[in-house]
Parts: sequence; C-alpha cells; structure tokens
Amino acid sequence: LAWRSQPLPARPPLNGSSSSSTGPCASTSSQVAARSLSSEASSSSAKGAAKGAAKEAAKGAAKAAPSASAAGTSSSRIPPQAVSYGSLAALMLSAGGIVAYYQYLREEQIKSVKTLPASGKAAVGGPWDLIGPDGKAFASKRLEGEFALLYFGFTFCPDICPAELEKIAAAVDVVEKITKRKIQPVFITIDPERDDTETVNDYCAEFHPRLVGLTGTKDQIQKITRSYRVYYSKTNDSDEDYLIDHSIISYLVDPEGNFIKFFGKNSTENDMAMEIKRFIDQWKNTHKKY
Repeated sequence: LAWRSQPLPARPPLNGSSSSSTGPCASTSSQVAARSLSSEASSSSAKGAAKGAAKEAAKGAAKAAPSASAAGTSSSRIPPQAVSYGSLAALMLSAGGIVAYYQYLREEQIKSVKTLPASGKAAVGGPWDLIGPDGKAFASKRLEGEFALLYFGFTFCPDICPAELEKIAAAVDVVEKITKRKIQPVFITIDPERDDTETVNDYCAEFHPRLVGLTGTKDQIQKITRSYRVYYSKTNDSDEDYLIDHSIISYLVDPEGNFIKFFGKNSTENDMAMEIKRFIDQWKNTHKKY
C-alpha cells in the first residue's frame, strides 16, 4: 500500500504540444485543430490554383482575340493590286466608250447619205445655181434634155476624186458608144475657197473633154450639197493646207433634172454603164421625142 501513495509520473505531451495542455482530450483537440488547418491550407491552395488557372486562361483568350480579329480583317481586305487593276479597267472602258460614241455619231452622219434609195423618186436634188466654166451663172436647167452624171469633190483630193472621175469618164464613153446618146459628166467642187473657175477647168480637162466643172460661193455650195445629201468636212483647222473628208457618190439625173440613181465607190465603170443604159432604154420607151 505504500507504493500507492507515490504520485503517478506525468505523461509526456503528445505531438510536441505545450505542457500546459494536458490530458487525452487536450491531445485530441490539438490533432483536430492541426487537421483543420491543413484542410484549410489545402482548400486555399486549391482555390489559388483555380484562380491562377482562370487568370491565365483569360489572358490567353485576350491575346487570341486580337489575333483572330486581325486575321479576319486581313482576309476581308481587297488586295491593292486588284483595286488598281479594276480602276485601270474602268478607265479603259470609259475611254473606249467615248471613242465608240463619237465614231457612232460620225457613222450615223455618213449613213444618212449612204441610205439614199438606189432608184426611183426621192427627196434628193432639185434646182440649183452655180458658177460655170466661163465664170458666169450656171443653172441646173442647162443640163436638161440629156442624162447627166454629177460628182462632188475637190481638186486637191489626192486619190479618191481622180479615181472616181476616171471611172465616170470611162462609163460615159461606154454608154455613149452603146446607146448613141450623150451623157453629160459634171464635177462640182465642195471646196470653193481654193477651187476657183480656172483651177476647176484645168482639173476637169485631165479626165474628159466634155467634163463640166462647176464652182460657186460658199452659200451656193452648201445649198446644193444639202439638196443632194452630200457629206463633207475639213480634216484639220489649217486655212490653206487641208483635206476634205466627203461622201464618194455619183448621182444620175434624168433629162428633166430629177435624181434617179446613185453609184457608190464599189460600183465599177461597167456597172455604171449598164445601169445608165437601162435607164436610157426606159426613158426612150416612155418619151417618144427623146
């Protein structure tokens, strides 16, 4: 019983806890508290990791967004070369349209002459007054009684007028030989500023001995060319050195002074001669005194 009186030795503290906390309950509470702190630390660490991951993801998305936007914008842009080529094409089309328009106007003006009826009555021709080979007035009535072949040109013409007048002269000779009827060839200038009477006479003598050359005032020439629908226009603005663009047509007139047929550049001397002969034969049948 003596040994029971001795005090029991104190139990050492558990887990390094303080000596002020004694007994089994104190030790358990300390373990629970330690576990709680560890859990909170783990929870905080997890939350921090989650927040960090979220921030990194947000930053990555922010960086990716401008790149995607830039890529979209870049893909939607039109290459500078395409814009330049398109502008150039538009400019060329506009220029071509303007040229085509003015060409169309000129062709329409010429077409008004070329669409004359090949034969029959037409609103072409009529009485006129010009200046004859002797420098005096020459009226259209002086041609009545025989068929006449009129040609409008100018003495400074380099090639077209000479070729047409040679064709007219040859056709007249053929018709006269076949029909035994006189045909009067007539040259009418469309250049009264340079083609005076003497110049026209010398010019006509080169093609046929009976080719009558007529000139006139500017108003007289304008009047007769309008009545026969003759197109002509100076090709430049020089007062002395210029050419004249004009229609290439010969007009057949009957013995009463009426226009009956025209011959274009494509008509040969034989074509002209045969057609004129046909009209002469018809005229003989309807005019017994001819």
